[in-house]
Amino acid sequence: MIGKVINAGFSFVRRGFGWLLRKYRAGRAFQIALQKLWRKEKQWDVPWYERKFRWWPRGFLSRSVILYELEQGNDPNAYVTDVHRYFRTKNMVHARLQDIINNKFSTHLLLQAMGVPSAELVGLHSRGLVHYFPEEGRDSVEDYLLKMEPGERVFFKVLAGAEGNNIYAVERRAKLLWLVNNKELKLNKAAKIIKDQTKPMIIERGLKQHPDQEALFPHSINTLRVLTMVDLDSQSEPFIAMAVQRIGCDRSAPADNWTRGGLSARIDLRTGRLSRATRLPDEDRKDWFDNHPDTGVRITGQKVPYWDEVYDLVMHCARSLSFMEYIGWDIVIGPDGPMVLEANINTGVNVMQSHAPLLADPRVRKYYNRRGVKTRLLKEVEASVDNAPSEPEIEEV
Repeated sequence: MIGKVINAGFSFVRRGFGWLLRKYRAGRAFQIALQKLWRKEKQWDVPWYERKFRWWPRGFLSRSVILYELEQGNDPNAYVTDVHRYFRTKNMVHARLQDIINNKFSTHLLLQAMGVPSAELVGLHSRGLVHYFPEEGRDSVEDYLLKMEPGERVFFKVLAGAEGNNIYAVERRAKLLWLVNNKELKLNKAAKIIKDQTKPMIIERGLKQHPDQEALFPHSINTLRVLTMVDLDSQSEPFIAMAVQRIGCDRSAPADNWTRGGLSARIDLRTGRLSRATRLPDEDRKDWFDNHPDTGVRITGQKVPYWDEVYDLVMHCARSLSFMEYIGWDIVIGPDGPMVLEANINTGVNVMQSHAPLLADPRVRKYYNRRGVKTRLLKEVEASVDNAPSEPEIEEV
């Protein structure tokens, strides 16, 4: 009898500690998300009197108010809010499954197992050494750089980096000269930049992009971001919610990343043609570009090469990874067709909603609602992903 009481007591204590641990972890996650939300607000470098305080209770950061043109009459209920972005959409996929694609090394292994074309994995950098993979052997960073051929280009990327952070484009220019993120450096200084990184990094072979993609901006790989989720009214069949063409510019190079100042143009899902482009606002206004602001190249109306193949490739990947309902795919268009560069749980909601609200599509709205992103639209918008509002049909140039 005494033994049963003691066991019951221990069981109660264990459950109590388990409950406290879960509450602590949830509180810690909430705190981290809140801090990130605040950091994002402060990243918009404007005077305090220009911030949109009245929109904060509705879940929107000041910059998003400008980006979504909410003060120009757009319905805020049709947009995924910033609070939803940081507190809800990160949980669309189970945390243990997120670990698979949040790690760029395991993503490479996954894509190889699926037989999906992707960037060539050279190896991994850790603790000052380059470990070749899948070949055997390792080298110091200096020896690895010396083994590069003139004109050869590789990318060092942290395993779990996002938003274009901690990416180093390294190209050998001459016998003892390397270009690291567009800065010419000698061997010791180039190697030091890599060795100073304390986090492990994968090493990818530089990709060649299609000439039409390179023409948009030649100093970055210009990628597509394609968002897939599942249709809950169609036996969870995946569909493409929206797709955008990301385009590098002088201030984002050597990357095309939106958060670093890159451009985005919406892709018409039927034709593969581009809309006008925009970018994160620097001031209290949103800029649109029919032509590239640095190169002058026409953007509006241009067609994405191999668009039908891109569509089929993304749908194949989404069906193969059906247990991951919600993914943002980064696609590179090579001279011979599309390749998958990365898969992301951080899907880049704001880069897409800069063109049209995601929740205007009933399928998207139902999926988000079932996963905890709830909205009360002021009016039902009769729209589909292929024909979303506020985006005119894109004509051929």
